[in-house]
Amino acid sequence: MIRVSKRSYLVSMIVLASAVFAGCSSSTDHSAEPNRAGTVSPTNNAVSSSSVYTPATIRVFTEYNTAWPPKKDWGVWKWVKEETNITVNQKTATSPESLSLEVASGNMPDVMSVFPGDVQKFGAQGAFLDLSKYMDKMPNVKAYLDVKPDIRARVTQPDGKIYNIINDGAGTGNQLVWFYRDDVFQKNNLKAPSTWDELYLTAKKLKELYPESYPLVFRHGINTLFAFAPTFGVYPEFHKDPVTGKMKYGVNDPNFKKMIEYLNKFYTEGLFPPDWLSMDYKAWSQFMATNKSFITVQYIGQIEIMNNQMKEGHLKFMAPPLGAGSKAFLPKGNYEDYGFAVASKTTNLEASLRYLNFIYSQKGRDVLSWGKEGETYTVENGKRKFKPIFKEANDLRKEAGIQTAGTYGWFDFDAWLSLVKDSEQEAYVEAQKYQFPVNNILPILTKEEIDAIVTQADQLNKYYTTSVSKFIMGEMPLALWDTFISSLNQYGLAKLLETYQTALERQKAGK
Repeated sequence: MIRVSKRSYLVSMIVLASAVFAGCSSSTDHSAEPNRAGTVSPTNNAVSSSSVYTPATIRVFTEYNTAWPPKKDWGVWKWVKEETNITVNQKTATSPESLSLEVASGNMPDVMSVFPGDVQKFGAQGAFLDLSKYMDKMPNVKAYLDVKPDIRARVTQPDGKIYNIINDGAGTGNQLVWFYRDDVFQKNNLKAPSTWDELYLTAKKLKELYPESYPLVFRHGINTLFAFAPTFGVYPEFHKDPVTGKMKYGVNDPNFKKMIEYLNKFYTEGLFPPDWLSMDYKAWSQFMATNKSFITVQYIGQIEIMNNQMKEGHLKFMAPPLGAGSKAFLPKGNYEDYGFAVASKTTNLEASLRYLNFIYSQKGRDVLSWGKEGETYTVENGKRKFKPIFKEANDLRKEAGIQTAGTYGWFDFDAWLSLVKDSEQEAYVEAQKYQFPVNNILPILTKEEIDAIVTQADQLNKYYTTSVSKFIMGEMPLALWDTFISSLNQYGLAKLLETYQTALERQKAGK
């Protein structure tokens, strides 16, 4: 699930105060996880068995995903009932406005899957419970936040309130990576490019060999720049500068212009498709599977998914090509944006808190990542092995509901990796070597700060996306780049930078 599909980037950063890429970070640093490092293990004293609890029913609001349509008999809901005596009735979104309609209805579900932007919008309106007041009822949530200071910072509002708890553990699947058709490269005696100059020359050669092809393809439109730019040492738009520690607008960096110059050259020479701004998943997969494209940027899990689907050919992880600086990076995207909020007027408060306490417990993490022995997995030579019904990692979602929205809080990604073929695990190992030093998650703004800059942010976003798209496609000559840069301040760039710098300093101070 690409984060940018949920919202327009810059305005969302104002209203959502969260990043696009992953990205949705990295809260998925396994060395920091309590159970791995042994530092803290959230207590399980509140989750022994359902028999000690009063039966309860809660409604949980989640997304609807056509790739794994919700099922009432998913194992995750059965296991929650066994452990907590809570029956979960899942209610799914039917449109982007679904959550707004639920809030307006006055009869909100008890627990809701939410993005940080939802929290910024509805938390301030009083729709969500301030969970900071109930940590004594959720010792596992408290322990989780104690060992995840990055997540605590992301959920703590400027006034100290906590309206949501963000998921963690499954974000590795959100990592965007480069990969390529290594069979085509081998056939034509080509090597994987290590720089953007080599990328250009290789793409030119492939175009000669396959005239009807577009050697480079990507499907996230202008937001793909968040994957390209780290190879030039920046992120587009607002982020913390890894050198100075201050807020920066990446478009101003000279290396950003270098990237646009390359992309303009690629576009002009037909090296990526002319409909790049509207490319969808189906079209992208067809390009990769039919010798129409050979190099791409996509989610890491797509390597195995496509290799399983392609009748001929093979995809392989590719180290990001260096555009500028001393090292090429991937966006630091192995984090999550989704999480949980509780309705402020829930009539099932005790059960809602019990649910959160369970899913963030060590027992909940284990059960909601692996399922149960004998049902989803067996143990052979001391090692868990999923049953044959789970042929690939995505089957965990489709068949049992594992790692779907609203069903986990703190995921054990080893469960997912156990179903990734040994031959496909290289990408997960290699991707960690190229993580950009910082993510592009923005500090949380106050309502007053949001109100003061939201109009300018909208205008700046439109100017940026429109202008950069035109530069890439040659509709605006690159000779006008300096004029474009100088015009950014007319759209409130200085005020936006100042606002985010203030928020960053406030976050550092813990205020």
